[in-house]
Amino acid sequence: MNITDVAAHRRPASLALALCRTLPSLLACLLCLNSPLASAADASMPAELAPLNDLVEEFRYQEAYTLAQQLSTEWEGDPQFDFLYGLAALETGRANEAIFAFERLVQTYPNQPRFKLELARAHFEQNNLTASRELFQEVLNTNPTTNVRSNIEAFLAAIADRERAMQSRLTWFVSSILGNDTNINSATELGVISTPIGDVELNPNGQSIEDTFLEVAGGFSYTKPLNKLATINLNASYTKHNNIDTSDFDLDVLAADASYARTFGNIRLSGGGRAQRVNLGGDPFQNSASVIASAQHSTGNGWTQSLTLAYTGVRYDTGNTANADLRDVNQWLVSGVVNKTQGRFSHTLSLYYGDEDARHSAGKNNAQEFYGIAFVEQVLLRPSHIGYLRVSYHQSENKAPQPIFNIAREDDLFSSSLGWLWQFSRKLNFTTDLTYIDNDSNLELFAYDRVKFQAGLRYQF
Repeated sequence: MNITDVAAHRRPASLALALCRTLPSLLACLLCLNSPLASAADASMPAELAPLNDLVEEFRYQEAYTLAQQLSTEWEGDPQFDFLYGLAALETGRANEAIFAFERLVQTYPNQPRFKLELARAHFEQNNLTASRELFQEVLNTNPTTNVRSNIEAFLAAIADRERAMQSRLTWFVSSILGNDTNINSATELGVISTPIGDVELNPNGQSIEDTFLEVAGGFSYTKPLNKLATINLNASYTKHNNIDTSDFDLDVLAADASYARTFGNIRLSGGGRAQRVNLGGDPFQNSASVIASAQHSTGNGWTQSLTLAYTGVRYDTGNTANADLRDVNQWLVSGVVNKTQGRFSHTLSLYYGDEDARHSAGKNNAQEFYGIAFVEQVLLRPSHIGYLRVSYHQSENKAPQPIFNIAREDDLFSSSLGWLWQFSRKLNFTTDLTYIDNDSNLELFAYDRVKFQAGLRYQF
């Protein structure tokens, strides 16, 4: 068996892009090359190289690479050795070494497609896409057989896909939502509450307020691939939430984040930061800054898992309220998500735990320890139509007694949402959902319920 025959027996030919790693060798065997080097391989194979050739024929590439390393000082530059060494290096993930070996062969045998194809594959593995494309095109221009042409074209398509993936992407969006909220300020319905110092009558803004609202938002997402494994991501958005009848609880939210992500096999790691500024009723209210690290793991069969750790500093503006900074906290948050996609259904389970430290000792009653769980079920009702249900539970406990009540606040919040998304086109979608929230608290001032219905459009371009 000569070295050209080795390639012919390595794997069954396939047009699948999943086999792009081995397509050049398959192409080569289909060419039925009759190079002087190949046809004379068995007859002229030096005895010192026979064990290396045997290992390659038996697909024992790691052993072949180890042996080639031992022989390289004496045999490097010999065409038969360079071919076997290059193939062993390429098959064991050492494409950079393979490039040097195959480049020598192409220089010595410039008219032999086999060596150009192996060199093209090595360049592809190194993400040298221009060089890889040129070599494949050279072989394609020799008018090879139909099977070879089809495989080369499949590889060229894979190169084009990779080049598109390496291009920077900038996406903008605008959205508009109209809805009704029975409790825009998340307040109690009670007009009078009992305290250790007697009954206290709440002013209107301290009671639940129902209102219709209009929310508009816009922003962008920018992705810059650094290579086939790593990207830099930038996102920014501005959201304006206006209540129709009262402006005291209008919200303006400006947010931005940046991250670096890298893939290692089936694990994707990312790290970055996020900043946010919130105005309430037109006045500065809150600023926050976060450092975030996350890992996502895909195990196949529709399963993905992720783990996120975040540290956030939350600061309240003191321009209108002198002691607002007593609410400042530093927060640790860890969360985990498991998702399973199965046919038309997607099931997602989230768990999280958080712990806060007050920035000022006098504001310790504003710091919390909390945890929660959420479950989301999505179903593809029909093409372009997705229904979803979300249910969650959140438990929090403040770390010191409230000044007036002399009791530490404890809350149990239940939430459920039912919604529908209609994807009109790749750029435009319509969403509508109904949300119910019930917050139980050991302090009646903080107990409330809330119903919100909204519908809106989002356009991405």
